[in-house]
Amino acid sequence: MFNFLKSNKKYEPLDKELRKYFENNFLWLMQEFPEPKIEDRRILTPTISDFPIKWNKSQENATEVLKVICENMKLDPNKIELDFYDNGLKEIDMGTSVIFMESDPENPEAAGLYHHEKVDGKFSISLDEALLEIPDNLIATIAHELSHVKLLGEKKLEENDEMLTDFTTVFFGLGIFNANSAFQFYNQTDRWGHSNLGYLKIDEWAYALALFAFVRHEDEPEWKQFLSKTIKSDFEKCLQYMIDNEEEIFKFDDEKE
Repeated sequence: MFNFLKSNKKYEPLDKELRKYFENNFLWLMQEFPEPKIEDRRILTPTISDFPIKWNKSQENATEVLKVICENMKLDPNKIELDFYDNGLKEIDMGTSVIFMESDPENPEAAGLYHHEKVDGKFSISLDEALLEIPDNLIATIAHELSHVKLLGEKKLEENDEMLTDFTTVFFGLGIFNANSAFQFYNQTDRWGHSNLGYLKIDEWAYALALFAFVRHEDEPEWKQFLSKTIKSDFEKCLQYMIDNEEEIFKFDDEKE
């Protein structure tokens, strides 16, 4: 009874244009950063084995995080300068540098800053001190800023693309942190709310992570256990969609039938 109310519409994650945006950029990232091979890339998880850090909300913690992520991204941590600021400051002296700010679009105050121009031969990254209170967000923000270094600092891109920068964290094995930090619930004075970090939406993170797993031939990746419930459900649906429609993934309109 009432079967006529059920939709026969086939499930499709995102719209076609967005799906092809991620697929095209994944191929581009594989071309620009061929080593290590995609199936050999290490995926960092919120475990003591991946981040052997004694968390004490110190700036030293951020330096330790930087070293771990730099190793995964094949960057020299000695060429990255970290500094910190209080988000209560409304003005930041940018000098002649181009600064890319990472924040909730509804909150103009940034969680992190990437200074496009080198200072004394080093790339400069600034972090909001408040991140030291939240290790996962600290890791996610540093991963995003270092993705700027990989894309802009290593001159793979001429113009900034924040969505691609977020996606790049997935490619370099930090997607768990950045996806989980993208949408977080909190309880403050008995009132529930949520906060955002990054530029991709929940369903976009799910597709990006699923694409990463799909290319690595991971039907049931062990690392999905570390995804938040908000992300995990959509991730599983996206991955199943790719497995069921394998012939459609990485197939573009300009390709001949």
